[in-house]
Amino acid sequence: MKVAFVTPFMVWPADTGGKLRSFYLLRGLAERADVDFFTVHYGETPPDPGPLTEMCSRVESIPLRRRWSRFEPYRRALRSMPRLLQHFHTPQSLLYLQSELLRGYDLVVCDEFVMWPYVAHLTQMPTPVVAMFQKIDWMHYRELAQARPWGVDKVLDWIESIKLKHTLRAAAPLFDGAVVCSPDDEALLKALYPHIHSRIIINGADTELLTPDQRRPAVEPTIMFMGTMSYYPNIDAMRYFFDEMYALLQQQVPNVRVLIVGQNPVPEIRALGERYPNVTVTGRVPDVRPYLAQAHVLMVPLRLGGGTRLKIVEAMAAGVPVVSTRVGAQGLLDVAQEGAIALADTAHEFVEAIVHLLQSPDHVADMVQKARRLAEERYSWRKLGADFADFCFEVARNPKKQVQPYD
Repeated sequence: MKVAFVTPFMVWPADTGGKLRSFYLLRGLAERADVDFFTVHYGETPPDPGPLTEMCSRVESIPLRRRWSRFEPYRRALRSMPRLLQHFHTPQSLLYLQSELLRGYDLVVCDEFVMWPYVAHLTQMPTPVVAMFQKIDWMHYRELAQARPWGVDKVLDWIESIKLKHTLRAAAPLFDGAVVCSPDDEALLKALYPHIHSRIIINGADTELLTPDQRRPAVEPTIMFMGTMSYYPNIDAMRYFFDEMYALLQQQVPNVRVLIVGQNPVPEIRALGERYPNVTVTGRVPDVRPYLAQAHVLMVPLRLGGGTRLKIVEAMAAGVPVVSTRVGAQGLLDVAQEGAIALADTAHEFVEAIVHLLQSPDHVADMVQKARRLAEERYSWRKLGADFADFCFEVARNPKKQVQPYD
């Protein structure tokens, strides 16, 4: 089968949650199909494709060239197309890639809804299209708007949410298949178009790369948070932790250390490492394993977001106990019910859960054993990549379906 995989970013190095998911699902598909990989980039130099050149028959990154001004966000807000979609294409890139996708592919994978303009023309062709959703973008922007203080950004995010929802409602009937990360995201998608052929493929972990054997816990009790630190839900999570939990935790565990591991920390996050002597903000790291190895607990105090959390599944594979809010564990609540992670939604409950894990080695041993077993059985990227390939072949074999009326 000949497949075109269209994505908004070079998935290598796989150093963010989105890149990790795309990389491993692409790998699963490329092991059974002939894949051409297309992405886009700003700047003069295309990103290094790394191992993608061995996985794929063709790897191409299309340059995006556009003049910028400080008024550009407001201009985009006045256009009918969501600004998120506008960011990832220009008239030149659109014309080029649309023509490339007419070269007789058996299937086109649209990784992220932001790439919809590149594949929309295929709905008039026999080529099937599978859409991949890392999250449901319109809900993400609505949550951002609700969380922000009153101001221009709040208004822009409300407008973006409305536009994204309207655009997705119009596009959803045209997908031959859709892949989502969680039951919650599938429900949001089906609320817009109940007839969509969807498949839940949860986020996973490389259980060969991440193992409990690598554990080397630090001498002092160490709590870790990991994620891209320019991503607003992660910034909000750290605000929540330091505003409402950190002092209470220090009262009970005075020598507690906090590791904040992730690329692109904004000034507000970097300042935490300067303000608190026991807090380390690493910025981008080449490998998270040494940090997971020394952590006693992974905390996920998220209040916003969608999909399922790669950080939780990776900690489960690595043998690190996890405390999360229910929002943070979205798509993984069954794991909590089986005792593999701890849930806490109030600041007091969250701190108590951390302290309990720090002081209860027998409970931790039982939790991480359950978590590792589940990671191997359900969340291995090998298994999930194969599931994704199965779904792609299933969609490609079926004839293009008649669009059902929205009800």
